[in-house]
Amino acid sequence: MQQARKYFGNTTETLLLISLLYTAAVMPFQKQGVPVWPGIALMAAVWLFSGNLKTKFQLFLAKRNALIFSSLYLFYCLGLFYSSNTDYAQTDLLLKIPLLLFPLVISSSSLKGKTDFILKIFLLAALLSAVICVARSGYLTYTTGENYFYYYKLSWFFHVGHYTMYLVFAAFVALYFFFKEEKSNIKAVYIFTFLFLTLVIFLLSARAQIIAYFAVITCGAIFYLLKNGNRLKGLLILFLLLTTAGVALYFIPATRERFKTTEVELNHFFNGNKPNSYASYLRLAVWQTGVEVIREHPLTGTGTGDAKDELIKKAQEKNYDIIVKKNLNYHNQFMQTWAAIGLPGFFALLFSIITGIVYSLNKRQYLVTAFFMIIVISFLTESMLERQAGVIFYSFFSAILIFADNE
Repeated sequence: MQQARKYFGNTTETLLLISLLYTAAVMPFQKQGVPVWPGIALMAAVWLFSGNLKTKFQLFLAKRNALIFSSLYLFYCLGLFYSSNTDYAQTDLLLKIPLLLFPLVISSSSLKGKTDFILKIFLLAALLSAVICVARSGYLTYTTGENYFYYYKLSWFFHVGHYTMYLVFAAFVALYFFFKEEKSNIKAVYIFTFLFLTLVIFLLSARAQIIAYFAVITCGAIFYLLKNGNRLKGLLILFLLLTTAGVALYFIPATRERFKTTEVELNHFFNGNKPNSYASYLRLAVWQTGVEVIREHPLTGTGTGDAKDELIKKAQEKNYDIIVKKNLNYHNQFMQTWAAIGLPGFFALLFSIITGIVYSLNKRQYLVTAFFMIIVISFLTESMLERQAGVIFYSFFSAILIFADNE
């Protein structure tokens, strides 16, 4: 009973927490018929109809970090007014509304002490989704004779890059609780969860997210060393984690081959050949084309609804037929945002991430640092905010990690 009271207060706080727990719980299952929007709608309704709106807005406006994060959505709203493709712009604004809602609601609500509870629910959901993916791949591999333990065939719930990003963060949530937990049997559960998620991450073979995984491990060991002053222990932790990850990577041939082919793909592009289906090669061609779009609209961008249209138009001019056929986006969130809403929007996105990193360093919050490192590296190779899975993940956890434990 006391444990329940610790998390659930009055009716408003209870409903708000339930909405956030629901969002965290269904997040890893979004594509397969489990909607995330009921949680967001409940959160917004509780916030709106529980009264004291003036006080809530004052709390929101008083928090500079919350304003920085929500400003990105306001620039997308402004971009609607000079978009030619207004239908797409309106759809995009609906997709991105969590970028405004989560900072607004969480920064002006009482959620202190709830962060760990929400993180544990997300970790449990991510673990369950990974188990389901592995079990499904095992069944399909057994019945068809084809290997389903690799890349998009393993990622059943949604796009492999987004899903791997979820699991990388979940793995470090497990590691975060491992270091916080005092009971040895529970610590064993967390470290097993971390190792299992690590295996699934490497099987998924999303290169940018694997790089993010290694980057976070390295920086985490350095952080631990600086925090505790025990160089030997810090170096030992770094060595063990990197060795475990390296061994896992070495013994998964398909994943290893994806990294080896990257060099071939890059050479293919820089030798002046036309882009084909290779991922790295296509990204370079898209980035090259995207830079040209940005150069033509550097300050205001093309408009919220027109960035992709302009990219496809430019690709047609350059005879990049595969980009047109696949109807690709910019495969870089910073570039996508700049092309859509111009330099102010690009700075809004950049400053929000910098704000999160500065906060994490000032507060010595390793998990927050890990989250934004994963975000930065993922944003460099994918337009993560062009899909619901990316928008929800970024807006939800940036708000939870920065604002939920602040009064």
